[in-house]
Amino acid sequence: MKYTSIETQKEIPIYIGENILKDLKQYLSKLDFDKIIIITDTNVNKLWSKILSKELSTFKHDFFILKAGEKSKNFKTYEKLCNDILDKEITRKSLIIAFGGGVVGNMSGFIAATLFRGIKFIHIPTTIMAQADSTTGGKQAINSKHGKNIIGTFYEPEFILIDSQFLQTLPEREIKCGIAECIKHALCQDRILLEELLNKNKDKNYLFKIILKTIELKLNIIESDRKEINEGKILVYGHTIGHAIETLAKGKLNHGESISIGMICVANISYLLGYLNEKDMNKHYETLNYWGLPTKIPKEIKLNSILKQLNYDKKFKDSNIELILLEKIGKILKNKNKIGIEITENDLKKYLSNCY
Repeated sequence: MKYTSIETQKEIPIYIGENILKDLKQYLSKLDFDKIIIITDTNVNKLWSKILSKELSTFKHDFFILKAGEKSKNFKTYEKLCNDILDKEITRKSLIIAFGGGVVGNMSGFIAATLFRGIKFIHIPTTIMAQADSTTGGKQAINSKHGKNIIGTFYEPEFILIDSQFLQTLPEREIKCGIAECIKHALCQDRILLEELLNKNKDKNYLFKIILKTIELKLNIIESDRKEINEGKILVYGHTIGHAIETLAKGKLNHGESISIGMICVANISYLLGYLNEKDMNKHYETLNYWGLPTKIPKEIKLNSILKQLNYDKKFKDSNIELILLEKIGKILKNKNKIGIEITENDLKKYLSNCY
């Protein structure tokens, strides 16, 4: 599998399979580099770093370990990591391996994009979220006090290696978090996939099948509109409100849980505006509840705080906010062939009051 970088027209290979980490040396042989920097987190380091190090035994390599979790995706950590990596006397020919979930992937990609104005990097994602969604498309970012993924750029890896063996050590909550992104793609693009997601199975092969289908759906979007000018806005279904909730939850909700709530919010808005029928709105609840994902805004997150956060994130423009809504399961709402409906701040407040 592969996709094409818009900026460079370079094809980005995606190597997918079971136990294909053993083929890493073969894939690396196609690249020109002098040493390897591996960025991972505390969880993945305990479980998998020795195995990766063994596969890289013929290469000069160093590990740099982040504290697991979204709180590490900030400028302070970015600056420290950059300096620590530079202390190892890397060059413009050095290679970064992002070995972990979405936080590690985003941080590693942003570091690779900015050190020496850009050095090579690859993704080896270890979570459903990272395998199915966050590593494809070239979006690299870190968080700011002003919101999630505010500081970032587009920068493509040399390749992505997706190995199903990493799924076997994922905790229950991390599985649900990643499945939320798969549900997003199903709701927006593929009713059949949504039905498959209602036959829950924790088996690694089932999860990998869902991941592969989700990747295909995402690649269909990014090949045509990676920078989310129109069709690509499908990728942020539920994310505008979900990101605000995630920020306000201060670590109590992970990304998947937050966008689960965000998707329920926009489904309700789609229904209240007369675009989405009640059956398809309820399908949101059915699927997300089935996977044990939250479907209500926590009571401690006040409505005015959400609106304030959305303003803080610069989501409002002239007192309006653009939301991605559904016409029906598998079909995004379009207005004159453009995706995105503007809602006033007062109307949004009224609609969100139904989501507690």
